[in-house]
Formats: sequence, structure tokens, C-alpha cells
Amino acid sequence: MNGTLMKRLLVSTALALAVGALLITAYHRQVFATAQAQSTDFLFAARTGEQSRSTVIVGIDQRSYRELLPEYGPLVNWPRTLYAQALEALRTAGARVVVLDIFFDAAKPDDPQLIAAMQQMGNVIAPLEAQGPKMLHPRPGVAQEFEVFVSPATAIRSAAAAEGTVNVTTDRDTVIRSLPLLLEAKGQVHPALALATVARYVRRPAVLDADATDEIAYGAGRAIPLIDNGRMLINFLGPPSSPGRGGAFAILPFVDLLNGSFSPDVVRDKIVLLGLTIRGVDEFATPTTAETRMWGVEVQANIVETILGQRYLVPGSAPATSLLVCAAALIGTWLAALLRPIRAAMGLLGLLLLYLLAGGIFFDQGTLLNLIYPPAALALGFAVSQVYRLLFEQAQQRTMRDVMARYLSPSVSQWVLNRPERLTLGGETRTMTAFFCDLRGFTTLSQAMEPQALVALLNDYMSAMTEIVFRHDGVLDKYIGDEIMAFWNAPMGQPDHATRACATALDMVQRLHELRAQWKERGNPQLDLGIGINTGPMVVGNMGSRDRLAYTVLGDAVNIASRLQGVNKDYGTRVMVSEATMKAAGESFTYRYLDRVQVKGRTEPLAVYEVVSYRHQLDPETKAMLEQYARGIELYHAGQWTDAADLFDRLLASHPGDGPSALYLRRSREFSATPPPPDWNGVTILKTK
Repeated sequence: MNGTLMKRLLVSTALALAVGALLITAYHRQVFATAQAQSTDFLFAARTGEQSRSTVIVGIDQRSYRELLPEYGPLVNWPRTLYAQALEALRTAGARVVVLDIFFDAAKPDDPQLIAAMQQMGNVIAPLEAQGPKMLHPRPGVAQEFEVFVSPATAIRSAAAAEGTVNVTTDRDTVIRSLPLLLEAKGQVHPALALATVARYVRRPAVLDADATDEIAYGAGRAIPLIDNGRMLINFLGPPSSPGRGGAFAILPFVDLLNGSFSPDVVRDKIVLLGLTIRGVDEFATPTTAETRMWGVEVQANIVETILGQRYLVPGSAPATSLLVCAAALIGTWLAALLRPIRAAMGLLGLLLLYLLAGGIFFDQGTLLNLIYPPAALALGFAVSQVYRLLFEQAQQRTMRDVMARYLSPSVSQWVLNRPERLTLGGETRTMTAFFCDLRGFTTLSQAMEPQALVALLNDYMSAMTEIVFRHDGVLDKYIGDEIMAFWNAPMGQPDHATRACATALDMVQRLHELRAQWKERGNPQLDLGIGINTGPMVVGNMGSRDRLAYTVLGDAVNIASRLQGVNKDYGTRVMVSEATMKAAGESFTYRYLDRVQVKGRTEPLAVYEVVSYRHQLDPETKAMLEQYARGIELYHAGQWTDAADLFDRLLASHPGDGPSALYLRRSREFSATPPPPDWNGVTILKTK
């Protein structure tokens, strides 16, 4: 792992810890409690409302009210004999438990008929409502303490098999999502209506533990998990039900029950809740309601189903949520640190969708993942890490890129930007290829041209040649007057470094031909170039002081490349390479053997070659000339000076101006006239650097 990436990950980790600490603090202080509650509401929206098999609603609906109004008047004036008749119909049909979600708080003359029906039914649950100022209760299992319980008339209350509170909890956004299971007033603790109902239904009287902190037990082996303040979350089956649309609960109109216009199978062995189902009366907002609100009696039916089916919803624990927040913040910051912005953004979106999918899966299993803080940690961690990269890293990279553009190609620059430690103070030894290119005749030219014209010509030349170096991903070491120094295989590894250098040389020669044509049109003098290339071990690195550094190469192999550049003049060539470079560059090029030379300062001779052309561009005429040239070299080294001279003379006649042929023609004639000493080994000793 490179230094930049390590630094980026360390900074991202620190940012993640800061984001995690901030959001965990907000989580424990319930800063976004309402938003968290609302975020889980959409999980209910996917439910179609599979109809309950154990709970039915008898609704006093608009039709029942309309049909009974002429005979009995407004609802408050209805005789209790109607309710007694309804209870008798339910008893006859086989209902197991009947819940009265209607208050009979004032005694009436016909109460005895209702009381008798309740007693005959046996399992009738009466409602209570806690009223008055409320406060948090010191006993953890009791949600709140009220001033008084409002109950039915005493006689009716005594006829009920059990009673329970109808109070529910509305959140700040007026949505019902939970209810208190136990409430107290004047020292009396009562269970919720639904809890009392289920206890009767399962024939296990409630054994309530008001001191429990996280659950309430009832019956044998049954426990209800609690959230804060003794509340239970309601797991709604689906959207509001309707006699016309169906829904989670079958709704039997009250008037049909009285008339016997129903199938007994609808209520047989079930829990039946009797309450109002008139639009605009006793309606509440719930997580499943969008445009239509839910009747209070159906809210109670959902509570019954939650307890009866043990379909409890439990929020993720605080430690688990805090751990999720930290993990999400870390993932978000690392995502931004490791990937490019577009890929990182796509990854962020994918992770958010994956987390929401997980939230739905856990929801179906009864666990509420926090859908606010972990996603917020993921997104915020991603955002702060991206901002850090934008404000600091990318600003630094832009500065570095501007600097490196002067001596590195764009691809190498990007490689270095990702690994800036490769340019730290110090050096390393590696096999590389060094390259020197000199503009011939420039010294004489500088004395004859005006300074402005001279600079313009030089800039044209340098710009064109430097562009070729960069095209082959070379590193521009420096300009030395009119000389260009470059190298390959550092800082970025390039296994084909010798090939790149030779290709650069040939492309420079081709570009020079184009420039010479332009210079001729302008009336400028014609210039030529000489290139020396060598491959070998070199020391490369950022060298100098901490205030002024130069990324450069040093070593004997570098010096040889410089010497070969100068030796081109003696051989009449443009591109001279060492044998090491020729072998490393391979068969992509056509070479011509030039000589074995001993450069100044070295005792070992080295073979040098001319790079003639790309192999695929070699024309037949040049190929034939090179074959004749190679034959002449064989004659020369065999000591057949006269034959060699004749061959090189013929070559010059067909290819006038060929520098190596002219050189060996002169040498062959000299040795023919004055042979070398017996120990002659064919090595040319170079006198100059």
C-alpha cells in the first residue's frame, strides 16, 4: 500500500470517528426521533393487509346509522337493548371474546338487558380510559400515571369478564405507533384493552409485572417486549380496512349483525371488536395511513393481532445501532478514499439501497433497524471524505501535476500522484535506459541569428522533441542548453524501457525532417541532431536539498549514453545505441553494427549500433544496402582491407552520404596502406568525452 493511500485511509478513519461520535450523540439524545419513526413508516406501505383469521370488527358504520336513525334517533340515544341483541347474536354464532370499544358511562333503564347479555356471553371486555394530568411513572413497566380511569357504569363494568385501557400514544407528528401496556391511576394498575383481550382469548389470565424494564409477561411462557416508558410498538397488518375494499380485518356492519344477515363462520371462535366505523369519527393517523385514517376500533384490532400473533417489533439495541453508525461512517469515508468519485457514488448508492433492503428483511422478522443514523453516517462520512479530497488532496495534486507536467507525461504524472512517496529524498539503483539528444550546429547558428528568431526556432524544436518523449512516457530529466536528457523505467516501472527510448529516437528523426521543411520555407538554416542511448544500472531518485530537488539519474551507464550522443558525429549517424540497449529493445527495430569502442574513463570496450528504422518500415533498398555493409564489416575485421575498401566504395556510390560506409572506406584504405599492429583487436579508443 502506497503512502498516499495510507495517509488517505488514516485521515478517512479519523473523519469517520468524528462523524460517528457526532451521530451517536445525536442518536442517544433522540435528535431525529420523529424522522426515525417516519422512516420506518414506509416499510408498512408494502403490506397489502392479509386478512386476520382470528380478529373481526363489528362496525357501527354509516349504513347502520342511517338505517337505525329513523327508529332510534342519534347514536347517543340508541337503547342498550340493541347492544344486548348484538351480544346475543355473537354468542349464538360462537364468538369467543367480544371487546366493547364503546363507553356506556351513564346508567340507563335498559342496562339490565345489556348486563344479562354480557354475563351470558361470558368473555366481554369493557373499556377504560385514563384521563387527567399524566406523568412518567417511577415503575419501569408502567408507562404513565394518570389522575383517574373513566369506566362504564358500575353495573355494566361488573358484568365484564375483564377491562382494559384504550389509551394509545401519539408521536409528535400525531401518528399512533405505540401504546402503553400498563397505566395507573390512584394506585390501580390496569392493562391495555388488547392485552386483557388476548389474555382471555388464550384462557390465561394476565399476570402483569409492572417492574419489568424491557418486557411484560402474561400467561405462561408469553412475554411482550417493551420500548421506553413501558410502551409496545404496534405492528400494523396493513392499510385501513373497509367493508367494500376488504383489508386486514373483516368488518361486519352492525345492522347486519342485528338482522342476522351474516354467516356465523365470520365470527365463530374469534375475537370480535365492536366499535365505530363512521368516517370522520374516532379516526387516527397510523404508519399505514396515507389519505384515509384508521378507525380507533381497527387500531385496537391491530394491537390485538400484534400480541396474539406475537408479531412484536423491537428496535435495534443502542449498542448495536452505535456500532452500525461507526461502521457505516468508516465504510463511507473509506469508499470515498479508495474509489474514484463516480464509482464511489455508485457504491454509496448501492450500499444505501442494500441497507434499506436489509431494513425491510429485518422488519419482516420483527427487528427495526435504525433507518436514519447508519445511512446518515454512511452518506456524511462519504461527503466529508470527498470534501477533504477536493479541498486538500486534489489541490495538492493540481499543484504537483502542474509541476510534473514539465518533465513527466500525463500517464506517468498520474502514476506518481498516486505514489508520491516514490519522489521522496533519496535514490535507488535499477536497470534503466538513459537518452541524450543534441541539436547539431546550434552553436554556430546562435552567432548568426537574431536572439528572438533563435529562441523561437529553439522553442519549436524543444517543444516538438519533448512532446515525443512524453508520448512514449519518458521522464524529461533536464535541458542542457540545446541538449535534451531523458530516461525510462522510473519512477514508473516500464519493462519495455529500451524499446520506448529507441522509438522516441526514430520519431524524433522523423519529426526533424518535418521541422527542417518548415525551417526551409522560413529561410532558417538546416539543423541536425544526434542521439545516444544506453541501458544499464543507474541510481535514480530525488536528489538535492529539501528546498531544491531534482529527480534525476546518475551513474556510469548514464555517462555512456551521453558519450554515444557525441560520437554520432564521428560515424555520421543520428541514433547510436549500446549493445545492451539493442538486446533490451528486441526485434522491433533494424540495427546496423557500427563499432566496438572504448570510451574515455572505461577499460572495457562496448559494441555500438545505429538504429536505422522500425523493422516493419525497412524498405528493400535499405535492406540490401545493410547486407552489403555487413559483408564489408566482415572483410574489414578479417584484415581484407582492399576488398573491404572496394565494397564500401561501391556502397557510397549507390548511397552517397552514408556516414558509416565513408568511415570504414577511409579506415580500410589506411590499413591497406599501413596495416595495424599484430595485436590489433578492432577496438576504437575514443579520445574525447
